[in-house]
Amino acid sequence: MKISVIIPMYNEEENALNTLARVSAVLKEYENYEILAIDDGSKDHTFKLASEYASQNSNIKVIQHSVNMGMGKAIRTGFDNSNGDIIVTIDADLSYKPDHIPKLVNELINDETIDIIVGSPYMEGGEVSNVPLFRLFVSKVANKFVGFSMAENLNTVTGVLRAYRREVIDSLELESNSTDINLEILSKAIATRFKIKEIPALLEGRELGQSKLKFRSKTISHILFSLYEKPMILFGAIGIILLLIGMISALYLFYQYLIGTLDPTRPLMLFMALMVISGIQILIFGFVATQISLLKREIYIIQKENRLIKKKLK
Repeated sequence: MKISVIIPMYNEEENALNTLARVSAVLKEYENYEILAIDDGSKDHTFKLASEYASQNSNIKVIQHSVNMGMGKAIRTGFDNSNGDIIVTIDADLSYKPDHIPKLVNELINDETIDIIVGSPYMEGGEVSNVPLFRLFVSKVANKFVGFSMAENLNTVTGVLRAYRREVIDSLELESNSTDINLEILSKAIATRFKIKEIPALLEGRELGQSKLKFRSKTISHILFSLYEKPMILFGAIGIILLLIGMISALYLFYQYLIGTLDPTRPLMLFMALMVISGIQILIFGFVATQISLLKREIYIIQKENRLIKKKLK
C-alpha cells in the first residue's frame, strides 16, 4: 500500500524545509510513500528551497504553479499527480503536526468500512493551542454553520487535515480553486455515500510566516456554500418571518374589527396580504430549491459511477 501526502504551499519559505523534513521523518515507518509539495505560485524562495531538498530525497516531488491559483487548485494538482492508495492532505505551516499522519492512515488501514478520515480539533478529545482568539472564534462559528448544512454530523468541515482512499478522489468531480475545496469534497463524498469518520486532532497556532487566509472572503464563501447546500436556511427563515409579520398584522386587524374601529381602506390590510402571500411564495421557492439540491446529489452519484468505470477501463 502506497501513501501519498499532499502539502499545498504558498510563500512558505520559513516553513518549507522544516515541514518536508518532519513529514519525511514520520513517513519512514511506511515502505512505500511519496510527498507532493505543490508550490502555488509563491513569490518568495519556497519553490527553490523545496526543490533543493527534494533533490536529496527521491520520495519527494515538487510541482509549481506559474501563478497563485488557490489552495483548491493546489490540492487538485496534488490529487492528479499522486498515485497512492491512501492520500493525506496537511497544511504547510504544520498547524497540525506530522504525527497526525500515521493516525489518519492507520484508521483507514484498520477499518475498511471507512473512506475518509478527518482530523478534528473541535470534537471530544480534540484540542486547540496558541490560536488567536479571533481566528478560533471565526473557525468554530464557520464549522458549526457549514456543518449544519451537511447531512453528516461533523464537528470539523473546513480543515485540510484528512486522509482519503484512492477511490474517493478518483470518483469525485472537483472544481473549487479556493479553500472551499475542503467543503466541496465532504459535500460530494456525503452525497455519493462514502463513509466519513472524525478522530481527535491538535490544532496549534502558526509559529513562522503569515497566514494566507482572508477571513472576510472566506466567511462569505462559507455562507454561500451553506445556502447552496441547504437553501431552506435562507428561504425558510425569510418565509417564516414574513408569514409571522403577516399573521401579527392580521391579528391586530381582527382586534380592531372586534372593537369596531376597523377601517377597510387602511394600508395595513394590503400590507398584511402582501406579507402572507410573499411568505408562502418564498417557502415554495425554498422547497423547489431543496428538490434541486437533492437532484444535484443524484447527479454526483452518476458522475461517481462514470469516473470509476473510466478508471477501470484505463
